[in-house]
Amino acid sequence: MSEKNTILIVDDYEFNRELLIEMFPEYEIIETENGAEGIAEYEKNRDKICAVLTDIMMPKVDGLGLLETFAKSRYMDEVPVFVISADSSNKVVTRAYKLGAEDVITKPFNVNFVKKHIDHIIELYELRRRLSGEE
Repeated sequence: MSEKNTILIVDDYEFNRELLIEMFPEYEIIETENGAEGIAEYEKNRDKICAVLTDIMMPKVDGLGLLETFAKSRYMDEVPVFVISADSSNKVVTRAYKLGAEDVITKPFNVNFVKKHIDHIIELYELRRRLSGEE
């Protein structure tokens, strides 16, 4: 199995996607504008995606809908999903964690901290995958 080196960014605002893309120049990036597209892209490219970054409020399928699908399909056993959203309400944060989000990062955020944190979690998932013999 090839090394996973792609981050899937799911956000309906191009500016937000561009900011996240700039944070991760060492990764390939797949961008989508809503959860439905994000789910489809993950299913098509799951062998190379190492992390999913999703917003909450989006058209069609929102971030919580994406998390629900990932939870049902057990995709979060394979890949960490980070919620990056301006909605920091207790209801949304609690629901995201219950559905299996690796972390909920609220906007505005410290770019250096977020990059380091996500890179670290990606490394942990890769090590776990190697130790379990899934490569």
